Amino acid sequence: MAPPDIPILRTSERSAFKRCVLKWYWEYRMGYRPKAVQADALWFGIGIHEALAQWYLKGLKRGPHPADTFEKWVGEEIGFAKTYFGSEFEDGVWVDAKELGIWMLEEYIDFYGKDSDWEIIAVERPFSVRINRGGKVVAVFRSRWDGVLREKSTGRIFLLESKTASQINTAYLENDDQGGSYFAVATSVLRAEGVLKPHEFLTGVIYNFLRKGTPDDRPVNEEGLRLNKDNSVSKKQPAPLFRRELIERTQDEARTELERIADEVLWMNAVRRGDLPIIKTPGKDCPRCPFWDPCLMRSHGSEEALKVVLRQKYIQINPYEDDRKAA
Repeated sequence: MAPPDIPILRTSERSAFKRCVLKWYWEYRMGYRPKAVQADALWFGIGIHEALAQWYLKGLKRGPHPADTFEKWVGEEIGFAKTYFGSEFEDGVWVDAKELGIWMLEEYIDFYGKDSDWEIIAVERPFSVRINRGGKVVAVFRSRWDGVLREKSTGRIFLLESKTASQINTAYLENDDQGGSYFAVATSVLRAEGVLKPHEFLTGVIYNFLRKGTPDDRPVNEEGLRLNKDNSVSKKQPAPLFRRELIERTQDEARTELERIADEVLWMNAVRRGDLPIIKTPGKDCPRCPFWDPCLMRSHGSEEALKVVLRQKYIQINPYEDDRKAA
């Protein structure tokens, strides 16, 4: 338990605060959540994450096929909701979320098999770590990581982070908050539990990308290239569905990440106290934000309409209780 005067901090909260302080305020200070469950990209990512979490069991064992787990997770009620992947301002398609997830995970297992070189040593591990700044505890960082694995062929230990995306982009990974923060605490947490020996430590993060692509039924040649109807090689080849990127990290980087988290908490606490104003960060993706409607009412200066929207479309919960992750 965190001391009553010490705030809890979540990885998603860090992202929300730096993206838009107003969104962070409504989501993490007021605890607002939309009443209606939306089959959006976040919902889809949570389902993929749950499926992979039950596949990569501790040790060398593997669980039920991820496609089967995803199908059960979706269920029938929301199974045929149409979900838009990609930017509404660019080319994109509406697809059946249930069918897409099942197909992606079937392709994933066909592509990687059982990952026999991966020995999972910690899976779906929740943690709670105190963050210090200037010798004083300023927050309790609470979250969970996907997994930690030992590569049998090399003996090296890595954090595993799975992600779904419409397009696979790896350029930002050197400064990824999520993977970086989990890496920063994983070695000390696992040593304290006796999972890692005193001389053992993590050496990097394996990012496991699954692209939200749709089936391409065109025939392929011996090199795996898609063909046109006349059997010529098509100029338009699909992007890879899967990619794994290893970002090597050091324990010095782990310390730097913890310092950065402490600095962010300093800014958050200033907003909590009212020393800094609650501002918003408008952008082209705002219409897809779960707080788009109340944000508009606030911009229009309609306080009464804002209260009505919040009352009618949202519920209030403890934002720190739900620790499900999205892939």
